[in-house]
Amino acid sequence: MTLIEVMVVLLLIALTTALATGTVRSWQRSDSEIERLALVVETAAERARVRGAPIRFEYSRHGYRFSRLDTSGNWQAIDDDPMFAERGLPTDVVLRRVTRDDQEVGDGLVFGSDVVLYTIELVSGDGPVTLEGQVSGSIRAIHPDST
Repeated sequence: MTLIEVMVVLLLIALTTALATGTVRSWQRSDSEIERLALVVETAAERARVRGAPIRFEYSRHGYRFSRLDTSGNWQAIDDDPMFAERGLPTDVVLRRVTRDDQEVGDGLVFGSDVVLYTIELVSGDGPVTLEGQVSGSIRAIHPDST
């Protein structure tokens, strides 16, 4: 093997490693954003129960935000708490559907003083993920493709 052939092989190994690492980072970012979404939704539901003031989870295919009622009874985005600020999802994560008591929720999922059973269905580069609200108030992440 000549020096040039060795250098070409090393270059190919470096490029392959860089591409693989970038892909892993993308998957890790998607997973961490889904975990963050679960944590923030769980926190919003808990805060609504404890304070007795409703909080609404509003969503689109590529992002979400939280709202609360103002003194006139209108929903206003929560912009004074960074945890509940509007947030986009990574490009490889799509929020497909949100249900409450097996009914699709089109205008937002409202949390109040009662426990709400709900599902948030997402699709990421790793496949579908369902976040399921439990009676205990916690969220369970279901990955159908992993057994």
